Amino acid sequence: MVLGLMGAPPSGAEEATGLLPPILVLVDPFGVAMLHPTRLGGETWFLPEDPLRDARFDPQHPISRNPDGSWKMRHTEVRMSVFTSSGYSQKRIASYDRDVLARQGYMQSPNDWKNVEMTGYVRLNRIQDPEDNFSWYARGGQHTGGEECEGSAYKGELHYDGRARWQKEMWHVRYTQAPYSQVPKLPVGEWIGFKAVMRNTRDGVRLQLWLDEDADKLTWHKVVDLYDTGNWGEDTMPCPGTSAKIPITWGGPIAVFRWDNAPDVDFKWLSVREIWP
Repeated sequence: MVLGLMGAPPSGAEEATGLLPPILVLVDPFGVAMLHPTRLGGETWFLPEDPLRDARFDPQHPISRNPDGSWKMRHTEVRMSVFTSSGYSQKRIASYDRDVLARQGYMQSPNDWKNVEMTGYVRLNRIQDPEDNFSWYARGGQHTGGEECEGSAYKGELHYDGRARWQKEMWHVRYTQAPYSQVPKLPVGEWIGFKAVMRNTRDGVRLQLWLDEDADKLTWHKVVDLYDTGNWGEDTMPCPGTSAKIPITWGGPIAVFRWDNAPDVDFKWLSVREIWP
């Protein structure tokens, strides 16, 4: 954890003069600004120098290193999983009852990904469908047809054509979507930073999406900010529990960096950090 300098929005006398006073910010090992401090003793993961040797990272498809040190993924359906230090084992999940999960606070292990700040820098080189998206998500396990009740998640979406929103997946596959926010269309061949922040608060689960359009590591703009207070979702569900609209307040063993219909994407500076609620 390192201190860096960034410009603050002008106010008062500074606004009149146009001067931007520098402020101290916390940055991660890549020099990327952290919007929330890492929880003391909390789970963290940063894309290592050689992710091919990282047992906690499963890109699921071949990746290759670029000359600039970033990594390339050539596939149309990408689900890059990041596990906590406890790993993942479906046998260790004792219950999928939503009331039980909410009460104990986790799905598999007490250190499941729950209050997290997920960060990734991506470069779109080719797009097949401009309406598709990048999606950073957590608070569940595997998303497969084999165990639909394991596939809970909040999914922060950044669409290639210039839209952003949150989705709530109470089980796999059933989505409830928040309204879109308009953002700049993603430029082909240029880097952009994307953060998804989810954390439990007294007012519900707060969900935020942030962009670093200039990819300078420090200048982040909030583009979506909403709360799940328990009135968002289906009326019924196939999973045990009293309500299908209950907020997803529990953690899950897998966080995922996902995208579709973009067969040539470069990525770097990925991280998942447990933050203070």
